[in-house]
Amino acid sequence: MLAMQYWAVPLSLFMALKSHLVLSFSLRPPACRFGFSGPKFVSGRPHDNNLIRRFLSEQLSVVGVDEEFVPFPNCDIDAPGVVKTCMDALSKNSQPYSNAGLEVCFNFSSDRCRASMGGTLEEFIRFATNPTFGSMVDAQSWEVVSTGPIIEGTQTRGAMQTQLIDVIPMEGRPRRFLWSMQKERRPPRQGCWLVHECIFVDNAFALTE
Repeated sequence: MLAMQYWAVPLSLFMALKSHLVLSFSLRPPACRFGFSGPKFVSGRPHDNNLIRRFLSEQLSVVGVDEEFVPFPNCDIDAPGVVKTCMDALSKNSQPYSNAGLEVCFNFSSDRCRASMGGTLEEFIRFATNPTFGSMVDAQSWEVVSTGPIIEGTQTRGAMQTQLIDVIPMEGRPRRFLWSMQKERRPPRQGCWLVHECIFVDNAFALTE
C-alpha cells in the first residue's frame, strides 16, 4: 500500500510527460549507465524541456538526463578523464546551453560533494558564483600539473586519485586547484569515478597550518 502511494505522484507526472520523452537503456558491462537519453529539446518550448529535465533528475539518483547534450559518469572514464571532462565543460560553460558546464560538474560529483555545496544543481550554480571556484568557469585555459597514483580502496571507501591543475581565468591571476576523485561503490553509479572534492591550493595549505 505504501509503495502504491509513493509511486502515485511520480507515475502520474511521468504519464503526463511521456509524449516528450525518448527512453533508452544502455546495457553494457559494467552496468553504470542506466538512465534516460533525452528528453529531446523542442524549439520554442524551453519551459517544457526544463520541467522534464528537473522531473527526471529528481526521480533518478544517477543523473542520466540529456546525455545527447552533456556527458554523465560511466565506467569507461578514469579519474583524470573526469577532471578533463569537467574542466573542458567549465571552460565552455554556456555550450550547448546556459550553465551546461556546471551541470556536467554536478553530474560527476559524489553525493558527499553535492551535499557540501547545497545538494541541488540550483544551489551548486549559486555556489559557483564565488570568485575562487568561478575562476574555472569560462577560463581562458587550463593544464595538468601532476597526477597522483591511484590509492587502492579500503573496506570503507573506493579507490582514490588526485590531479593538480593550473587555471588561467578570464580575469585575475592564475590559480591552482587540487581535484580529488573517488570510485563510487554504491549503485546506481557503482564503478564510476566521481569528484570527491576540488580545493583551491592556497586554501588546502591553510587547512594544514
